Amino acid sequence: MNVASFLMRNPRQKREDLGDYVLRVVLESLQEKDARVRAELVDEALSFYRGRIVDSVEEAAEERAGSEKRRLEAQLAELKAKHQTLEATHQRLVTSYPTSVPVREAEEARLGAYRLARERAALLAEYPPGTPTMMSEDIREKVKDPKPKWAKS
Repeated sequence: MNVASFLMRNPRQKREDLGDYVLRVVLESLQEKDARVRAELVDEALSFYRGRIVDSVEEAAEERAGSEKRRLEAQLAELKAKHQTLEATHQRLVTSYPTSVPVREAEEARLGAYRLARERAALLAEYPPGTPTMMSEDIREKVKDPKPKWAKS
């Protein structure tokens, strides 16, 4: 079907709704006396209407896809900017922090944690709290400090 010839034979009025236009064309086509011609005219009008609906749906889908694409591109640009900021901060932190802990500091921290745990165990063994017991004294006296793990003794 040629859309241009259909529109020339059935001119559309200004600001006429597509549904009203097709309904008017179909009603005019039904005025035809020959049944075969009448069926062809109605079929042509409905075919035109289907084509316009398909075009309209495709245009709406393209418009939605375009707006969604623009929104996603803006969101991507925003996330890239945040990523670059975080990456720069990470690089700055990596360069400013020492790359290793001295063995002496590591051993001191390990020994301090062990002593703290031993004292906590002794405090839990006291009853009533704050009153030393034989068990709490044994924990403090008999549980020795660990041997160095990384430093040579």
